[in-house]
Amino acid sequence: MLSSISRRFASTATSGEIRDVVIVGGGVAGAALACALRRNEATSDLQVMLVDANDSIKRPLKDAKPDARCVALTPRSRSVLDACGPRVWARITENGRVRAFDSMQAWDGVGGGHVSYAASELGAEALGHVVENSLILEALEREMETLGVERVGKASASETRAPRESEAGALAEAKISVDEDGKTREFDVRARLIVAADGPKSAVRKSAGIKIAGWGYGQRAVVGTVRTDRAHSTAWQRFLPTGPIALLPIGDGTYSNVVWTTTPSEAKRLAEDVSDEEFAQEVHDALQGLGAYKSPFQENFDRFATLRFFEDAVNQAYKPLVRVTRETVSRAVGVPVIESAEEDTCAEFAPRFRYPPFVSPAGTDTKRGSFPLSTHHALSLTKPRLALIGDAAHVVHPLGGQGLNLGLRDAELLVNAIARARELGQDIGSASALAPYARASVAANVPMMAALDGLQKLFSAETYPVTFARSLGLAAVNATAPVRRKIAWYAMGGA
Repeated sequence: MLSSISRRFASTATSGEIRDVVIVGGGVAGAALACALRRNEATSDLQVMLVDANDSIKRPLKDAKPDARCVALTPRSRSVLDACGPRVWARITENGRVRAFDSMQAWDGVGGGHVSYAASELGAEALGHVVENSLILEALEREMETLGVERVGKASASETRAPRESEAGALAEAKISVDEDGKTREFDVRARLIVAADGPKSAVRKSAGIKIAGWGYGQRAVVGTVRTDRAHSTAWQRFLPTGPIALLPIGDGTYSNVVWTTTPSEAKRLAEDVSDEEFAQEVHDALQGLGAYKSPFQENFDRFATLRFFEDAVNQAYKPLVRVTRETVSRAVGVPVIESAEEDTCAEFAPRFRYPPFVSPAGTDTKRGSFPLSTHHALSLTKPRLALIGDAAHVVHPLGGQGLNLGLRDAELLVNAIARARELGQDIGSASALAPYARASVAANVPMMAALDGLQKLFSAETYPVTFARSLGLAAVNATAPVRRKIAWYAMGGA
């Protein structure tokens, strides 16, 4: 039977009714869009329907182990959630399961270069927060109920149709199928705007005939939960030949979320075939550079000697390296080239390498999983009466933890475009009303997608000249405070 919450939320819509906005997909991007539309002064009177394949979200118990499905929210994403309602962030954090991280360290697992960032360099308290997806969804669901969003759970849009440009004034149409205690109820709804937020295999996008451009990486990401020997507030990431492994603090800081990119066969072994103890040991070895995960450089140098070698090299050739590095990095991340570096910034004062905490199993009631990796972008983000957001619009490599953050950025940009259209007296589903959203989303997301794809390819190379050059480049970036701060600012969603 439907829960009492689901019953209160269930739609009573009948065929032929009209809604201003129908959002297909109840993930974080879709739910945030629904809340933000109802919160924005210019759009608060719009009738918003959200079609969600899932039933009502259950709130995690306070003492339960952290779920493996987590996200590193940027400060920019936090502000988007704040715009969804003043109670959203408070509800997410009230049971102490969210962990802020104030520093980050990434290093080359084949060479010896590293780069470290700290929130304090930017005058911020945190670089981001690690949050379980279920906490965000549950908080947004409660806010939707408060705001009067018409949420249709256990439902799908089996058919959608957006009008052609020649059909001026025509509304979009959707056939909604709802599972009610094992029986299917269908109804048709017309909308001034349909938003596809239904994931990377978006049925709405396909129905609209919008193609995507992209490729697979031949990799899978393994996610899991482990414990550490001490509480920490650092996001750690080591680049291995098969892909990066990340350790992100969550909860009280003694738990950590693991995101490990590797080959499909190795992902199956790590996610399904090894015990919790064996998985924790593999994570520990991969982060510490032990056993099978020992760097080739360590055959001739101990770990500290390797790191000092690169730091000394930067000291000796500091100025020319900085000049080349800052221009290359600035172009790669799509931000303006920094004209000059601070003269007193050198490797001697750069953040030193730190080793991550020791890892142990989180417990027998934790789960692991894996998912395939690819990148793609829809060739069009809008059509008359239709807009794409989140994974329906674009998918990125997870090494920067930016996927969900980009989806929240889309929700913010689309609300801005709809609000502007209302202020100008435009039809919210018209091509002219939606064009600013498409332009802003491409400008915000494509540089990040290109940067993440470039990093994935750069750190997949194993030849000695490439590994040497990239480690030296990392060390040079680490020694250049202006470049280091610019990258950190960009990763925090500041662009």
